[in-house]
Amino acid sequence: MRIARVELIPLRLPLRRVLTLPRGASRSLEEGKRLLLVRVQTEDGRVGWGEASPSRRWSAETLESALTSLQHYLVPSVIGRDPRDLAGLHAAMDQELAPGFDRGQPIAKAALDFACHDLAARAEGIPVQAMLGRREPGAIALAYLVSAPTPDDAVRQVTEAQAAGYQAFKVKVGGHAPAHDVAVVRAVAAATAGATLSVDANQGYDAGSAREAARGFEALGLRVFEQPIAATDWEGLRALRKATRMTIALDEAAMSLPVVEELLRQELATGIVVKVAKLGGLHHARQVLDLCRARDVMLLGSGLMDAPLTLAAGLHAFAAAGIDFPCDLNGPQFIAEDYLPEPLPVKDGTLAVPARPGLGWEPDPTRIDRFRQSVSA
Repeated sequence: MRIARVELIPLRLPLRRVLTLPRGASRSLEEGKRLLLVRVQTEDGRVGWGEASPSRRWSAETLESALTSLQHYLVPSVIGRDPRDLAGLHAAMDQELAPGFDRGQPIAKAALDFACHDLAARAEGIPVQAMLGRREPGAIALAYLVSAPTPDDAVRQVTEAQAAGYQAFKVKVGGHAPAHDVAVVRAVAAATAGATLSVDANQGYDAGSAREAARGFEALGLRVFEQPIAATDWEGLRALRKATRMTIALDEAAMSLPVVEELLRQELATGIVVKVAKLGGLHHARQVLDLCRARDVMLLGSGLMDAPLTLAAGLHAFAAAGIDFPCDLNGPQFIAEDYLPEPLPVKDGTLAVPARPGLGWEPDPTRIDRFRQSVSA
Protein backbone atom coordinates (compact mmCIF):
# COMPACT_ATOMS: atom_id res chain seq x y z
CA MET A 1 0.00 0.00 0.00
CA ARG A 2 1.56 3.28 -1.19
CA ILE A 3 0.40 6.90 -1.20
CA ALA A 4 -0.38 7.89 -4.77
CA ARG A 5 -2.27 11.19 -4.50
CA VAL A 6 -2.98 13.93 -1.96
CA GLU A 7 -5.74 16.49 -2.46
CA LEU A 8 -5.76 19.78 -0.51
CA ILE A 9 -9.15 21.46 -0.03
CA PRO A 10 -9.39 24.89 1.68
CA LEU A 11 -12.65 25.55 3.53
CA ARG A 12 -14.24 28.34 5.54
CA LEU A 13 -16.76 27.31 8.19
CA PRO A 14 -19.13 29.88 9.75
CA LEU A 15 -18.85 30.71 13.45
CA ARG A 16 -21.67 31.32 15.90
CA ARG A 17 -19.47 33.44 18.18
CA VAL A 18 -15.87 34.61 18.59
CA LEU A 19 -13.47 33.24 21.18
CA THR A 20 -11.60 35.96 23.08
CA LEU A 21 -8.17 35.17 24.53
CA PRO A 22 -6.08 37.38 26.84
CA ARG A 23 -4.36 38.73 23.71
CA GLY A 24 -7.70 39.58 22.08
CA ALA A 25 -10.15 37.92 19.68
CA SER A 26 -8.83 34.70 18.20
CA ARG A 27 -10.46 35.56 14.86
CA SER A 28 -13.45 37.51 13.53
CA LEU A 29 -16.89 36.27 12.55
CA GLU A 30 -16.15 37.42 9.01
CA GLU A 31 -12.95 35.36 8.90
CA GLY A 32 -14.73 32.27 10.20
CA LYS A 33 -12.98 28.98 10.84
CA ARG A 34 -10.49 28.51 7.98
CA LEU A 35 -8.98 25.09 7.50
CA LEU A 36 -7.49 22.72 4.98
CA LEU A 37 -8.95 19.26 4.37
CA VAL A 38 -6.41 16.68 3.21
CA ARG A 39 -7.51 13.62 1.26
CA VAL A 40 -4.85 10.91 0.90
CA GLN A 41 -5.40 8.14 -1.64
CA THR A 42 -3.29 5.01 -2.15
CA GLU A 43 -2.44 3.19 -5.37
CA ASP A 44 -5.14 0.59 -4.62
CA GLY A 45 -7.85 3.24 -4.08
CA ARG A 46 -7.96 3.40 -0.27
CA VAL A 47 -8.70 6.85 1.18
CA GLY A 48 -7.88 8.62 4.43
CA TRP A 49 -8.89 12.10 5.57
CA GLY A 50 -6.94 14.64 7.60
CA GLU A 51 -7.06 18.32 8.34
CA ALA A 52 -4.82 21.31 9.01
CA SER A 53 -6.72 23.67 11.29
CA PRO A 54 -4.38 26.48 12.39
CA SER A 55 -5.24 29.24 14.84
CA ARG A 56 -3.04 32.14 13.78
CA ARG A 57 -3.31 34.13 17.01
CA TRP A 58 -2.40 31.08 19.09
CA SER A 59 0.53 29.74 17.04
CA ALA A 60 2.64 30.91 14.12
CA GLU A 61 0.87 28.82 11.45
CA THR A 62 -1.82 30.12 9.12
CA LEU A 63 -4.01 28.54 6.47
CA GLU A 64 -1.69 29.95 3.82
CA SER A 65 1.47 28.62 5.48
CA ALA A 66 -0.11 25.18 5.91
CA LEU A 67 -1.11 25.15 2.25
CA THR A 68 2.32 26.11 0.93
CA SER A 69 4.14 23.81 3.34
CA LEU A 70 2.01 20.88 2.23
CA GLN A 71 2.05 21.74 -1.48
CA HIS A 72 5.75 22.36 -1.89
CA TYR A 73 7.42 20.19 0.75
CA LEU A 74 5.32 17.77 2.79
CA VAL A 75 3.11 16.16 0.16
CA PRO A 76 6.02 15.46 -2.23
CA SER A 77 7.93 13.89 0.67
CA VAL A 78 5.23 11.29 1.36
CA ILE A 79 4.20 10.29 -2.17
CA GLY A 80 5.13 6.63 -2.66
CA ARG A 81 5.37 5.92 1.07
CA ASP A 82 3.40 3.29 2.99
CA PRO A 83 0.83 5.24 5.10
CA ARG A 84 1.08 2.58 7.82
CA ASP A 85 4.76 3.47 8.42
CA LEU A 86 3.99 6.46 10.59
CA ALA A 87 7.51 6.85 11.97
CA GLY A 88 8.87 6.80 8.43
CA LEU A 89 6.24 9.30 7.34
CA HIS A 90 7.33 11.78 10.02
CA ALA A 91 11.01 11.21 9.28
CA ALA A 92 10.36 12.07 5.63
CA MET A 93 8.42 15.22 6.54
CA ASP A 94 11.07 16.28 9.07
CA GLN A 95 13.73 15.90 6.39
CA GLU A 96 11.94 18.62 4.40
CA LEU A 97 10.82 20.93 7.24
CA ALA A 98 13.15 20.51 10.17
CA PRO A 99 11.91 20.33 13.77
CA GLY A 100 13.13 22.82 16.35
CA PHE A 101 11.55 23.38 19.74
CA ASP A 102 8.31 22.40 18.02
CA ARG A 103 7.92 19.80 15.28
CA GLY A 104 8.42 22.33 12.46
CA GLN A 105 5.07 23.36 10.92
CA PRO A 106 3.36 20.86 13.23
CA ILE A 107 -0.24 21.66 12.25
CA ALA A 108 0.53 21.13 8.57
CA LYS A 109 2.31 17.85 9.35
CA ALA A 110 -0.59 16.78 11.56
CA ALA A 111 -2.92 16.86 8.56
CA LEU A 112 -1.00 14.09 6.82
CA ASP A 113 -0.53 12.23 10.11
CA PHE A 114 -4.30 12.21 10.74
CA ALA A 115 -5.05 11.07 7.19
CA CYS A 116 -2.56 8.22 7.40
CA HIS A 117 -3.88 7.09 10.79
CA ASP A 118 -7.39 7.21 9.30
CA LEU A 119 -6.28 5.22 6.27
CA ALA A 120 -4.29 2.62 8.22
CA ALA A 121 -7.07 2.03 10.75
CA ARG A 122 -9.66 1.70 7.99
CA ALA A 123 -7.48 -0.87 6.28
CA GLU A 124 -7.48 -2.90 9.51
CA GLY A 125 -11.20 -2.35 10.10
CA ILE A 126 -10.62 -0.75 13.53
CA PRO A 127 -11.09 2.72 15.09
CA VAL A 128 -7.96 4.85 15.45
CA GLN A 129 -8.36 4.55 19.23
CA ALA A 130 -7.53 0.84 18.94
CA MET A 131 -4.20 1.74 17.26
CA LEU A 132 -3.28 4.05 20.13
CA GLY A 133 -4.12 2.12 23.28
CA ARG A 134 -7.39 1.24 24.94
CA ARG A 135 -9.77 -0.56 22.63
CA GLU A 136 -13.10 -0.23 24.44
CA PRO A 137 -15.36 2.54 23.10
CA GLY A 138 -15.99 5.48 25.35
CA ALA A 139 -17.00 9.09 25.64
CA ILE A 140 -15.09 12.25 26.52
CA ALA A 141 -16.51 14.83 28.94
CA LEU A 142 -16.18 18.31 27.45
CA ALA A 143 -15.26 21.46 29.35
CA TYR A 144 -17.36 24.45 28.31
CA LEU A 145 -15.13 27.44 27.63
CA VAL A 146 -16.14 30.59 29.51
CA SER A 147 -14.62 33.76 28.06
CA ALA A 148 -16.35 36.81 29.52
CA PRO A 149 -15.38 40.38 30.47
CA THR A 150 -17.51 40.57 33.63
CA PRO A 151 -18.89 38.20 36.29
CA ASP A 152 -22.45 38.75 35.03
CA ASP A 153 -21.44 37.89 31.45
CA ALA A 154 -19.69 34.78 32.71
CA VAL A 155 -22.76 33.61 34.61
CA ARG A 156 -24.92 34.12 31.51
CA GLN A 157 -22.58 31.87 29.52
CA VAL A 158 -22.59 29.26 32.27
CA THR A 159 -26.39 29.26 32.45
CA GLU A 160 -26.57 28.63 28.70
CA ALA A 161 -24.07 25.78 29.00
CA GLN A 162 -25.87 24.17 31.92
CA ALA A 163 -29.09 24.17 29.91
CA ALA A 164 -27.22 22.11 27.30
CA GLY A 165 -26.07 19.64 29.96
CA TYR A 166 -22.46 20.75 30.50
CA GLN A 167 -21.00 19.89 33.90
CA ALA A 168 -17.42 21.15 33.48
CA PHE A 169 -16.11 24.64 32.76
CA LYS A 170 -12.80 26.26 31.86
CA VAL A 171 -12.59 30.01 32.47
CA LYS A 172 -10.29 32.19 30.38
CA VAL A 173 -8.29 34.54 32.63
CA GLY A 174 -5.27 36.80 32.17
CA GLY A 175 -5.17 40.18 30.49
CA HIS A 176 -6.85 41.77 33.53
CA ALA A 177 -5.81 42.46 37.10
CA PRO A 178 -5.84 39.26 39.20
CA ALA A 179 -8.62 40.63 41.45
CA HIS A 180 -10.89 41.08 38.42
CA ASP A 181 -10.25 37.54 37.20
CA VAL A 182 -10.78 36.05 40.66
CA ALA A 183 -14.13 37.86 40.82
CA VAL A 184 -15.18 36.36 37.47
CA VAL A 185 -14.13 32.88 38.56
CA ARG A 186 -15.87 33.31 41.93
CA ALA A 187 -19.13 34.08 40.10
CA VAL A 188 -18.70 31.00 37.89
CA ALA A 189 -17.92 28.83 40.91
CA ALA A 190 -21.06 30.01 42.68
CA ALA A 191 -23.17 29.31 39.60
CA THR A 192 -21.69 25.85 39.01
CA ALA A 193 -21.49 24.35 42.48
CA GLY A 194 -20.26 20.78 42.20
CA ALA A 195 -19.02 21.15 38.63
CA THR A 196 -15.41 20.66 37.50
CA LEU A 197 -13.81 24.09 37.15
CA SER A 198 -10.37 25.19 35.93
CA VAL A 199 -8.71 28.37 34.65
CA ASP A 200 -6.53 29.07 31.61
CA ALA A 201 -4.46 32.24 31.26
CA ASN A 202 -2.92 31.56 27.82
CA GLN A 203 0.30 33.27 29.04
CA GLY A 204 -1.75 36.30 30.13
CA TYR A 205 0.02 37.08 33.45
CA ASP A 206 3.50 38.06 34.47
CA ALA A 207 5.06 35.97 37.23
CA GLY A 208 3.98 38.22 40.12
CA SER A 209 0.40 38.56 38.91
CA ALA A 210 0.19 34.80 38.36
CA ARG A 211 1.16 34.14 41.98
CA GLU A 212 -1.48 36.63 43.18
CA ALA A 213 -4.13 35.08 40.93
CA ALA A 214 -3.20 31.57 42.04
CA ARG A 215 -3.83 32.49 45.68
CA GLY A 216 -7.31 33.67 44.76
CA PHE A 217 -8.12 30.63 42.60
CA GLU A 218 -6.78 28.23 45.20
CA ALA A 219 -8.98 29.85 47.87
CA LEU A 220 -11.98 29.07 45.65
CA GLY A 221 -11.00 25.40 45.62
CA LEU A 222 -9.70 25.24 42.06
CA ARG A 223 -7.20 22.51 41.23
CA VAL A 224 -5.80 23.37 37.77
CA PHE A 225 -4.14 26.59 36.51
CA GLU A 226 -3.26 26.35 32.82
CA GLN A 227 -0.32 28.20 31.21
CA PRO A 228 -0.28 31.11 33.70
CA ILE A 229 2.72 32.97 32.25
CA ALA A 230 4.83 33.16 29.11
CA ALA A 231 5.97 29.82 27.74
CA THR A 232 9.56 31.09 27.81
CA ASP A 233 9.55 32.28 31.45
CA TRP A 234 10.89 29.11 33.03
CA GLU A 235 12.18 30.87 36.15
CA GLY A 236 8.75 32.39 36.67
CA LEU A 237 7.21 28.93 36.38
CA ARG A 238 9.70 27.61 38.92
CA ALA A 239 8.72 30.32 41.41
CA LEU A 240 5.01 29.74 40.80
CA ARG A 241 5.37 26.02 41.40
CA LYS A 242 6.77 26.80 44.85
CA ALA A 243 4.05 29.36 45.61
CA THR A 244 0.93 27.28 45.03
CA ARG A 245 -0.47 23.81 45.51
CA MET A 246 -2.44 24.09 42.28
CA THR A 247 -1.55 21.89 39.33
CA ILE A 248 0.40 24.07 36.91
CA ALA A 249 -0.52 22.67 33.52
CA LEU A 250 1.54 23.82 30.53
CA ASP A 251 0.09 24.15 27.04
CA GLU A 252 1.86 26.70 24.84
CA ALA A 253 5.14 25.66 26.49
CA ALA A 254 4.55 21.92 25.85
CA MET A 255 5.31 22.06 22.15
CA SER A 256 7.13 18.78 21.54
CA LEU A 257 8.28 15.60 23.27
CA PRO A 258 11.86 16.85 23.96
CA VAL A 259 10.55 20.09 25.43
CA VAL A 260 8.00 18.26 27.60
CA GLU A 261 10.76 15.94 28.84
CA GLU A 262 12.85 18.96 29.85
CA LEU A 263 9.92 20.74 31.52
CA LEU A 264 9.28 17.66 33.62
CA ARG A 265 12.98 17.09 34.35
CA GLN A 266 13.22 20.61 35.72
CA GLU A 267 9.95 20.14 37.65
CA LEU A 268 8.36 23.20 36.06
CA ALA A 269 4.94 21.59 35.62
CA THR A 270 2.68 19.07 37.28
CA GLY A 271 0.32 18.88 34.33
CA ILE A 272 0.68 18.81 30.54
CA VAL A 273 -1.96 19.93 28.05
CA VAL A 274 -2.01 17.81 24.89
CA LYS A 275 -3.24 19.23 21.60
CA VAL A 276 -2.82 16.62 18.89
CA ALA A 277 -2.31 19.20 16.12
CA LYS A 278 0.17 21.28 18.14
CA LEU A 279 2.38 18.20 18.55
CA GLY A 280 2.42 17.38 14.82
CA GLY A 281 -0.22 14.64 14.89
CA LEU A 282 -1.17 11.46 16.69
CA HIS A 283 2.24 9.79 16.29
CA HIS A 284 3.96 12.38 18.48
CA ALA A 285 0.94 13.05 20.70
CA ARG A 286 0.94 9.39 21.70
CA GLN A 287 4.60 9.67 22.76
CA VAL A 288 3.83 12.66 24.98
CA LEU A 289 0.77 10.93 26.44
CA ASP A 290 2.80 7.79 27.19
CA LEU A 291 5.61 9.81 28.80
CA CYS A 292 3.24 11.70 31.08
CA ARG A 293 1.39 8.54 32.09
CA ALA A 294 4.71 6.87 32.94
CA ARG A 295 5.73 9.89 35.05
CA ASP A 296 2.30 10.12 36.72
CA VAL A 297 1.85 13.66 35.41
CA MET A 298 -1.68 15.01 35.10
CA LEU A 299 -2.89 14.98 31.48
CA LEU A 300 -5.35 17.44 30.01
CA GLY A 301 -6.82 17.22 26.52
CA SER A 302 -7.43 20.34 24.49
CA GLY A 303 -7.80 21.67 20.96
CA LEU A 304 -7.74 24.79 18.79
CA MET A 305 -11.45 25.35 18.13
CA ASP A 306 -11.13 22.17 16.12
CA ALA A 307 -13.28 21.18 13.18
CA PRO A 308 -14.48 17.54 13.16
CA LEU A 309 -11.46 15.63 11.84
CA THR A 310 -8.97 17.20 14.27
CA LEU A 311 -11.61 16.87 16.98
CA ALA A 312 -11.99 13.16 16.19
CA ALA A 313 -8.22 12.67 16.38
CA GLY A 314 -8.22 14.23 19.85
CA LEU A 315 -11.13 12.08 21.01
CA HIS A 316 -9.35 8.88 19.95
CA ALA A 317 -6.05 9.92 21.55
CA PHE A 318 -7.52 11.11 24.84
CA ALA A 319 -9.78 8.07 25.21
CA ALA A 320 -6.88 5.72 24.44
CA ALA A 321 -4.78 7.47 27.12
CA GLY A 322 -7.58 7.26 29.67
CA ILE A 323 -7.84 11.02 30.27
CA ASP A 324 -10.73 11.53 32.68
CA PHE A 325 -10.41 15.29 33.37
CA PRO A 326 -12.94 17.12 31.12
CA CYS A 327 -11.30 18.11 27.84
CA ASP A 328 -11.36 21.55 26.25
CA LEU A 329 -12.50 20.44 22.78
CA ASN A 330 -14.55 23.54 22.09
CA GLY A 331 -15.06 23.42 18.33
CA PRO A 332 -18.75 22.49 18.67
CA GLN A 333 -19.22 25.48 20.98
CA PHE A 334 -18.04 28.02 18.40
CA ILE A 335 -18.41 26.50 14.89
CA ALA A 336 -21.96 27.04 13.59
CA GLU A 337 -21.84 24.53 10.71
CA ASP A 338 -19.28 21.98 9.52
CA TYR A 339 -18.65 19.55 6.67
CA LEU A 340 -20.11 16.37 8.20
CA PRO A 341 -23.38 14.94 6.84
CA GLU A 342 -24.89 14.91 10.36
CA PRO A 343 -24.41 17.17 13.42
CA LEU A 344 -21.75 16.23 15.96
CA PRO A 345 -23.32 13.96 18.60
CA VAL A 346 -22.68 16.18 21.64
CA LYS A 347 -25.01 15.01 24.40
CA ASP A 348 -25.14 16.45 27.92
CA GLY A 349 -21.66 17.91 27.56
CA THR A 350 -20.06 14.68 26.36
CA LEU A 351 -18.93 13.45 22.97
CA ALA A 352 -18.70 9.76 22.11
CA VAL A 353 -15.50 8.50 20.51
CA PRO A 354 -16.38 7.50 16.92
CA ALA A 355 -16.67 3.71 16.76
CA ARG A 356 -16.44 3.20 12.99
CA PRO A 357 -13.07 2.27 11.41
CA GLY A 358 -10.51 5.04 11.06
CA LEU A 359 -11.23 8.43 12.57
CA GLY A 360 -14.90 7.48 12.20
CA TRP A 361 -16.18 10.67 10.54
CA GLU A 362 -15.91 11.55 6.83
CA PRO A 363 -16.63 14.86 5.07
CA ASP A 364 -19.76 15.12 2.94
CA PRO A 365 -18.95 16.12 -0.68
CA THR A 366 -21.96 18.44 -0.92
CA ARG A 367 -20.95 20.31 2.22
CA ILE A 368 -17.33 20.46 1.09
CA ASP A 369 -18.51 22.27 -2.04
CA ARG A 370 -20.66 24.57 0.07
CA PHE A 371 -17.79 25.73 2.30
CA ARG A 372 -14.92 25.55 -0.22
CA GLN A 373 -12.88 28.73 -0.65
CA SER A 374 -10.00 29.80 -2.84
CA VAL A 375 -6.72 30.65 -1.15
CA SER A 376 -3.76 32.46 -2.67
CA ALA A 377 -0.70 30.53 -1.55
